[in-house]
Amino acid sequence: LSEVFRSLGAVVVSGGQTMNPSTKDLLHAVESVVADKVIILPNNKNIVATANQVQSLTEKTIAVVPTQTIPQGVAALLALDYEADLESNVQLMERAKSEIKSIEVTRAVRSTQLNGLKIKKKQVIGIVNGKMLAVGDSAGGVLNDVLTELDLDKIEVITIYYGADTELTEAEQISQTICQQHQQLQVEVVNGGQPHYNFIVSVE
Repeated sequence: LSEVFRSLGAVVVSGGQTMNPSTKDLLHAVESVVADKVIILPNNKNIVATANQVQSLTEKTIAVVPTQTIPQGVAALLALDYEADLESNVQLMERAKSEIKSIEVTRAVRSTQLNGLKIKKKQVIGIVNGKMLAVGDSAGGVLNDVLTELDLDKIEVITIYYGADTELTEAEQISQTICQQHQQLQVEVVNGGQPHYNFIVSVE
């Protein structure tokens, strides 16, 4: 996933669900950029507050677009207009992130009951925009269950980022199934290489 963001011109600060970057890490990244106006995309709800602290530590002008997921971050970056001013770009990126549905497929770290679902530790769970919608024993099955909950007839593009523990063949099989059922959809499969998450999916 880092390469996806770098290819779009971003400076990447390493982090994740178990290792959130510090204010110092974000500040170092900001100072490494030549520009005097910088937009920070947290891509995680737990990093938004940390990102907001950076402005008080630098002479550069900082804007935080509070992206909470990887798909929101990618959508925001794609909306960036290099000829527009900071305020206009923040508005463009805010709008872009709000139009994205983010799906995350991972394993439960503990047994629990949530949204009417009974979940056992290490079972696969499917989350859409932070809300748990499905649980099962296979990542592919859970992703299919989540997608059936969405109104895909109104969707144009789906991007599937498959993780380090997931085979390309499984991601491609899911892609083919989606295309067969919804021929209007453009489905892209990308090697995200992310740990912990079998799939991160952008729906737009």
